[in-house]
Amino acid sequence: MNYLPINIDLKNQPVLVFGAGEVAVRKIKLLLKAGAKITCIGLKISGDIIELGKHQSIQIKVSDLSQSKHPYLNGAYISQFRLVVSATDNHALSERIYQVCQQNHVLINTVDDKARCNYITPAIIDRDPLIISVSSGGAAPVLVKRIKTMLETDLPHRLGQLAQKADSLRASVKKVFTQFSQRKRFWESFFSSSHASDILQGRSSEDNDTIIKQFQSNKTPQGEVALVGAGPGDPELLTVKALQCLQKADVVLYDRLVSPEIIELIRKDATLIPVGKSAGHHSVPQEQINQWLVDHAKQGKQVVRLKGGDPFVFGRGGEELQTLKQHQIKFQIVPGITAAVGCSAYAGIPLTHRDFAQNVLFVTGHCKDSIDTYDWPSLAREQQTIAVYMGLMKSAHLSEQLIKHGKSPETPVALIENGTSVQQRVFTTILSDLSQTIDQHKVSSPTLIVIGEVAALANELAWFDPNSVNHSQPLELLTKTA
Repeated sequence: MNYLPINIDLKNQPVLVFGAGEVAVRKIKLLLKAGAKITCIGLKISGDIIELGKHQSIQIKVSDLSQSKHPYLNGAYISQFRLVVSATDNHALSERIYQVCQQNHVLINTVDDKARCNYITPAIIDRDPLIISVSSGGAAPVLVKRIKTMLETDLPHRLGQLAQKADSLRASVKKVFTQFSQRKRFWESFFSSSHASDILQGRSSEDNDTIIKQFQSNKTPQGEVALVGAGPGDPELLTVKALQCLQKADVVLYDRLVSPEIIELIRKDATLIPVGKSAGHHSVPQEQINQWLVDHAKQGKQVVRLKGGDPFVFGRGGEELQTLKQHQIKFQIVPGITAAVGCSAYAGIPLTHRDFAQNVLFVTGHCKDSIDTYDWPSLAREQQTIAVYMGLMKSAHLSEQLIKHGKSPETPVALIENGTSVQQRVFTTILSDLSQTIDQHKVSSPTLIVIGEVAALANELAWFDPNSVNHSQPLELLTKTA
């Protein structure tokens, strides 16, 4: 270890910054967040620094530092400061500043010049009061930036509020639980409890006394259910919040349409329960799924109900949440990219187009009642796109009724099988040949059917090559700790 990470309290402490350009601005903003009192010295002061100086504790000094004996480049002056930052583009000047700091035992960071630093500033993930720093000791700044981006994505934005809540509990916890082992059990329970989840979700949490009394009574806090949309298949289309839910879940109930790549992202010690559904066949009755959600949540577990696409678009998510509401189970909803949006995009089909479609209709071929109940005259109108979910088994009836009610037999149609995945196949045809195309190419579920003039654009705007996909790389570093 070449550098020892140390957090320095800079509140109201003097810090000297040489240079007043764009690089200095970035450093000054960071120092101001830490509460430092800054003196900035430079010949040409940037407008951003002048603007910062109007509202922040910055003393600006305009001076030509190239003079051989400059009053600001001596030990007596520099020794007044806790830290020095050299952000000039003059190498000779940077060397002079560094030597004065070294001779007077003042910590100095010379930007992008590791040899002239006796401290370095790491990349920072700020969830105040929780601060995470990442550093390569100057060896690989771009790698550090990438890791920072992954951590920023993975860590909830309200993590700092959770740390503040823990801080407010510390004195009471220490008073009530006199043994270290008791306090350890409390904190382990607290950070995995629904109280912590409430804070991370922006909900009001219980008062401190209630939290402690609940733990003293050995009463298991009720868990929570997250209704999560997994998107259309490509794991890189998973939302940040969905990924966070998967990586903290105790139990995950997932549907058949959730891709294996997304299942791989789930926390490794979570209990996985497949509740796969396909048209005309439910391997697990909906009532059983509802009951499992309730039972696991009442056991204090973090439960994820994982559905392909978006859980509120032909996903029966509303029914499941109504059951949770009846049992007073806390829940949250994490939307996903629905198949009509994701699959169409990966097939090069814009659902709306100024010349061809001003409306988009989402319909399902697998509904509670017969599709004969549909408003066929409305569906057959021109200048609109119809996205049909689970429509393969009803495709013949669908095309027949649309043509019967005025839709042109020549209307373009696209079939998107396993959209957004490495198994994606796209076929274009016309409405009158829909069933024939399905049979000819042995198209299977899951397939989205897109009906309308925009479907013809799939041939012109195709961009996605399933053979060139590598889903594992972008998420690799992020998921190794799951």
